[in-house]
Amino acid sequence: MLKRKFHNINQGISAGYEENKADYKYYKIPKNINTKNQINMTSKTLFITAVIAGTLSTATSCSYFESGKNLEKGTPMESSKTAVQKILADKETNEGKRFSITGYLNYSAGMTVYVDRPQSVYVNTAPGDDGETITPIELKWAENGNNSVFVPEDAGRGSDKTIFYDNEGKPLTTNDKVEVSFEVDKASIYPVKIRVDKVK
Repeated sequence: MLKRKFHNINQGISAGYEENKADYKYYKIPKNINTKNQINMTSKTLFITAVIAGTLSTATSCSYFESGKNLEKGTPMESSKTAVQKILADKETNEGKRFSITGYLNYSAGMTVYVDRPQSVYVNTAPGDDGETITPIELKWAENGNNSVFVPEDAGRGSDKTIFYDNEGKPLTTNDKVEVSFEVDKASIYPVKIRVDKVK
């Protein structure tokens, strides 16, 4: 049987030559290539990259809640979606400044609540599911916390079952009118460093 030299095994097989141990010496496989090790290294690199990205994302989100109780009230502004979006759009000018709007908090828990993550809460123009949304904000999940949101396990779903906590840790419902103070940050599309106070 006539044998030829090929650069790799697949090239030999595609040319119609039988693959067997006796023919292996005719195939030149580069010694510095180890496919299995390459795959393992690639998988490890992707895994480490994902872990680092997730850690940085969590750290950034959590940093907004570290000193929430000590944050100052913001300067009152128009409580409308258009006005808030205008403030968020001009981050260069408004970064570090504090603003405040008034409205009603609304939160609908999903089927699964990840309590170690910020929760998306909406500031609406009217209680419950009525009215228009002024802006979404993020509050930490905590029972008896400060500037936080919580739903008791046995309460069922719905905004009327949700407990919000203001800056002093006092419980609020979706029917309570509140003042929400916040800042803007280049790293977030939402208002950050939230402080909640009940409007008296």
